[in-house]
Amino acid sequence: MRLGFISDLHIDVNPQATAEDYFDALVEIIKQMRLDMFFIGGDVANHYSLTLSFVENLQTQLHIPVYFIPGNHDYWQMEGIELTGNQIHTKFVQHPQSLLNKPLKLNLDVGLVGHVAWYNHAYHAPGFSEAELDAGKYRHGRWQDKAYIEWEQSDKELSSQFAKEIQADIEAVGSKQIILLTHMITYPGFVVPMPHKVFDFFNAFIATDDILPFYHHYPITHSIMGHVHFRAQRDYQQTKMIVNSLGYGRQWWTKSLREELKQSIYVINV
Repeated sequence: MRLGFISDLHIDVNPQATAEDYFDALVEIIKQMRLDMFFIGGDVANHYSLTLSFVENLQTQLHIPVYFIPGNHDYWQMEGIELTGNQIHTKFVQHPQSLLNKPLKLNLDVGLVGHVAWYNHAYHAPGFSEAELDAGKYRHGRWQDKAYIEWEQSDKELSSQFAKEIQADIEAVGSKQIILLTHMITYPGFVVPMPHKVFDFFNAFIATDDILPFYHHYPITHSIMGHVHFRAQRDYQQTKMIVNSLGYGRQWWTKSLREELKQSIYVINV
């Protein structure tokens, strides 16, 4: 069985391509790659309704199981906050294509767990106060989640809550081998190297260290992440760490949507 993974499509922010362009290209490539299941690791769009519509249409068109986890952008409400982050999260949890709190048993040996996870200010340069980090403001910049999502708890509380949900799913699936899919970075090797004039502060909103103990206690063979708009692989303990973000058009190596999509899809055979 061939599993395909991608994250950070951001279908609604590319001035050179429409959401329909992304959809058509993705359908064509998934069929060409002969994938049996497809997983999106968050940041489909800047509004939950567009995210849900996209994944629903993708499954209808492909006739294979299509699953997703949300990223931080999928919780955004840029035209005014009508729902809290927790209310949007509930919509995602209840959606049949969402992996939140719904681990998959892929075969007798392999299980898959998916969750957005959340950053907890674990990685940043010293000298910033917790009040500054909670506000997400540094000099003239602001972490945009603070403007477009209204959570009812702090980042650290949210990270801890989501980590407990991930652990519960890992234990519930009970597999000899586990594929972990998160949007947030769970491995310090993928934060932006410091010192850095921007990410000395903003690394606080990239990653969490609440998941790190799981790599020592559970048989996680692959940990697939998004959020940072680059692609890389590292080995940590017994786990292959993967970042496979498509990212914004201005960050691509080429000008071709189809080529960048093909390069971003990570395939696991189980």
